[in-house]
Amino acid sequence: MGFTINKMTKFLNKYKTQLGLTLLEALMSTVIVGIGFVAVFNMVNFSVQSIDTSGERTKANYLVSMIAEDIIGHKNTIYGESSDGGNITFNNEGKPIKVNGDGEVLQEYKKFAEHLKDNEWNVGTGENICANKSDYKRADDINSLYEDENKDAPTNKENKWNEIFGSDRYLKCKSKKDIKNVKVFQICRWDHCDYKNESVYDDGLFIGRVQINMNDGKKRRFLYFTADYQLKK
Repeated sequence: MGFTINKMTKFLNKYKTQLGLTLLEALMSTVIVGIGFVAVFNMVNFSVQSIDTSGERTKANYLVSMIAEDIIGHKNTIYGESSDGGNITFNNEGKPIKVNGDGEVLQEYKKFAEHLKDNEWNVGTGENICANKSDYKRADDINSLYEDENKDAPTNKENKWNEIFGSDRYLKCKSKKDIKNVKVFQICRWDHCDYKNESVYDDGLFIGRVQINMNDGKKRRFLYFTADYQLKK
């Protein structure tokens, strides 16, 4: 009996300093674990946003290249008139003209790049940069890119750009800062060009610039390219 009491006494003396968790310690542990979960959730949210932004930038790269290819591939097309029209030819400087049977010039036309030089292309104006989502509730609300074709290629291309970017079909538009436009600048050493450069002997070297803003204007994609040129005779 005495042996049992001594054994129990030693056992109690050994573990009497080991107390259980208090309520305060339990709350602190919960807070620490919660902070860890919040950090993980924020990291996941940031990763999802980064993936979405990366996808938008990749699509913007393809769309910018598409516009440049449309302009370069149709640089000899005539704005507002079919290139297959009768009595339409190109003079020695590469400019499209319409002549009569005697070779007299009846009308001068503009090629695609020259038209864009005088008429900058934009998606919307002012506050109407982004599409009205209520106009595209169903799949059949989105028009076909080639539903209505015009007689000239430049107008068809501009209509395609309007449909792609104006309806936010491929790129998200968050605010009026997400502008999309195309500008063409004419460079030569002569006075009639927008920008003079003594090294350019052509009648006009047309440099195109495509700009697409994304993510509320925080991400921008630019592409400069040679849109066309006209020889100086």
